[in-house]
Amino acid sequence: MPRTLLILLLLLAWPAVAADAAVTLEVPAGQSKSVRLRNLPSGTVVQVMIKSSGRLLVALVSAKQLRSPEGKPQTVFRGALERNLSFKVVVPETSDYFLVLNNVRGSETLSVETAIRAERGPAAKPAPAPREKMQGA
Repeated sequence: MPRTLLILLLLLAWPAVAADAAVTLEVPAGQSKSVRLRNLPSGTVVQVMIKSSGRLLVALVSAKQLRSPEGKPQTVFRGALERNLSFKVVVPETSDYFLVLNNVRGSETLSVETAIRAERGPAAKPAPAPREKMQGA
């Protein structure tokens, strides 16, 4: 598992236009696991596909939000699945992000497969140049 996570981290940290990664893991009953997505720039489009052998709670949250003094971090995405779930989000700020797979209320270990694609969002359009006023007109 560490090798897969290292590959994921290297792919997502690489200064490319897009990166794909897949992670397969076991989430024991009463526990949660997370996949770290390193240094995603603001505006990055993240697509996630998850297959699970049972009910699982899922969240995508920034490291900045996890360190927030307010106690309960704002998630970029939160959902639940029985077997399959797909979602696509645009990250609002440059940060590390965590895909949290929560089986805290489960009674059995779950097999989970994830496929993640991170793609830089469209470049911001530059503001139009101010028009010059013609003098004497």
